[in-house]
Amino acid sequence: MATQDKLSGIAELRIAGAYYGGWKSLRVTRSIEQLAGTYELEITERWPGSLRRRPIRPGQPCQLLLDGDVVITGYVDTVMVDFDATRHTLRVSGRDKTADLVDCSAAYKTGQWHKVKIDQLARDLLKPYDIAVIIDDGVDIGSALDSFSIQEGESVFECLERAARLKALLLTSNPDGDLVITRAGKHRLDYGLVEGDNIKAARGEFSWKERFSSYTVKGQGRLGAEGDQVHSSPSAKVADDIITRPRPLIVLAEAHSKNATLKDRAEWERNVRRGRSARGSVTVQGWVDPAGNIWQPNTIVPVTSSMLLLDAAEMLIVGCTYTLDDQGGTLTELAISQPEAFQLLEGVTQSRLFGKLKTKEQRDRKEKVEDWSDQ
Repeated sequence: MATQDKLSGIAELRIAGAYYGGWKSLRVTRSIEQLAGTYELEITERWPGSLRRRPIRPGQPCQLLLDGDVVITGYVDTVMVDFDATRHTLRVSGRDKTADLVDCSAAYKTGQWHKVKIDQLARDLLKPYDIAVIIDDGVDIGSALDSFSIQEGESVFECLERAARLKALLLTSNPDGDLVITRAGKHRLDYGLVEGDNIKAARGEFSWKERFSSYTVKGQGRLGAEGDQVHSSPSAKVADDIITRPRPLIVLAEAHSKNATLKDRAEWERNVRRGRSARGSVTVQGWVDPAGNIWQPNTIVPVTSSMLLLDAAEMLIVGCTYTLDDQGGTLTELAISQPEAFQLLEGVTQSRLFGKLKTKEQRDRKEKVEDWSDQ
């Protein structure tokens, strides 16, 4: 946590106990839409030879601190030096430890499991890596998977993310570089973002491109001995009344979505597409929130902005991008979305969308999901 006696706008890269500061610009991003947090730092000096005092090498373990708080624990990916007769520039970029899960192929013994829970599956796949597996507070990871196998050529993250979707779970990382098993919107802030107060800049994007007037989900039909269909597949249909012209979508239900009814599946498709059709970003001064903590993704925050058509609406912080430059000083850009856009539906394995309407409270409000773009 940032304290009152700390200097603001200080970025430090810690490598082997040494602190490298003085960075003139930086960009750091953490998001629930990408497993590994990323950073890029730059410093330009006018004194020939001075950068030789900065022996930063690719592959070195590191921590990135903003105002004394760790935001990235990982490795240096790339070091670039650019110089001429009057100036030297050093750029350093890297990612947190979970980057290895994104880059490296999944491998474990025979590559097959029976009756395995996702946390054990993750620990088995992560044995070669110095990465802990954390289950977020209050998150039920569900029952064991009956059977699960590594698919040829997939990365560790792709393998785990496929298993996570089967149990309506989200995989992300924390500032320590751990793999975190969670669900969207697990934490809420008591204060909000308000236009004319702490919102420095904002933008929104509203689209109908991936939305449809009706969603029909068809179940799996039963086949006879000769391969002919014995009866027609069951189906369920829901409408999106905001879409005023005919735009039907037919979705085939996943064979393993045994915990979701066809109507649940159709409502999920509508609600998640509705949520993802409207996205926004809010820029605030500094890197810390009003409580003195570094802004964090996967947090619910009330947003009030007439320009964004929001009135104390609870929005999900999807990602945080912390920046430093000569023009704006220290800023944080918060990518926001309706929480419904990241709800997860257990058993959905093929859809590109994510979502779950699981708890009774969520089920009770399925039909009451507000349309941000239609406020």
